Amino acid sequence: MFKRGEKVVYPRHGAGKVEQITTENVGDQTLKYYKIKFFNSPVTVSVPIEKAAELGLRPPLSRASTRKALRELNKRIRINKKTLVTLDNISREKLNSGRLEDAIELVNLLRSLAKQKEEENKNFSYSYSDRLEVASEFIKSEIVLVLGKNALKRHEI
Repeated sequence: MFKRGEKVVYPRHGAGKVEQITTENVGDQTLKYYKIKFFNSPVTVSVPIEKAAELGLRPPLSRASTRKALRELNKRIRINKKTLVTLDNISREKLNSGRLEDAIELVNLLRSLAKQKEEENKNFSYSYSDRLEVASEFIKSEIVLVLGKNALKRHEI
């Protein structure tokens, strides 16, 4: 269980802080929620404490784990037809997992696809561009939280 003031990472939204722990009556149940304020957006989310782990709420990675994950950033990925057919599902799963490694894999995949489309003189889909932005912001938020703002300059995100 997280405490008020603790830093956390939540799928799609990235790094934030538990601002409050609230109790709400829903029907005949009393439920506790984490109220999370995110560092890179004005969004605040309430997450039921009972479902927090299931929904992907987690503590930030260690400095060593973050650095290790970042070594995979900016790798070119070969795109095949099977990947293209399943790309919607792949991107949705990776965005919703809340894992830094998944966000990095998705960024690498979408950047590789964008490069391929550019080489073919074709347009890169708006929806994939949007997912690339969401995954990139997620990565940036955890990098800043764990390694500091200066670490962003060393990594091309």
